[in-house]
Amino acid sequence: MSNTMGRRPFLRSATGFLALPALNLFAENRPRQTKAPAKRMVFLSFGWGVTEESWYPDITQPGDTYKMPTGLAPLERHRQDFSIVQGLWHKYSLFNDAGHSGSTFWLTGANRFAQPGVSFANTISVDQVAAQEFGKHTRFNSIQINGGGNVNGDG
Repeated sequence: MSNTMGRRPFLRSATGFLALPALNLFAENRPRQTKAPAKRMVFLSFGWGVTEESWYPDITQPGDTYKMPTGLAPLERHRQDFSIVQGLWHKYSLFNDAGHSGSTFWLTGANRFAQPGVSFANTISVDQVAAQEFGKHTRFNSIQINGGGNVNGDG
């Protein structure tokens, strides 16, 4: 097998290589599409809860014109970038003295009291459902952060 190339095949190949830099001109004439920032979702859990007055806005102020509560005041400049959802509860956390044990299923809604004496089986949590979709467009699909230590105070 010969490793030599004839004159005509060489000229055809060389002509193609000479045209490559000109291809950029076609790309520059097209409008550039700006990529929208990736969506994010954050779930916060506080073992001892939060005070409604400092965390939740007044529900009589609908829309995005509500007065920012003191606990969220540092986020004021990002007001247009997030939504506050309130008034949600888990059906199974309000009976059988569930108390703070509801934190074990707060993102899944699992019924830990379905069968007495049997450990409940948790399902996929809402944060991981979101991670499956939003994670397609981000470097990390899901990050869990724990404040550790005494982040909830002394109770």
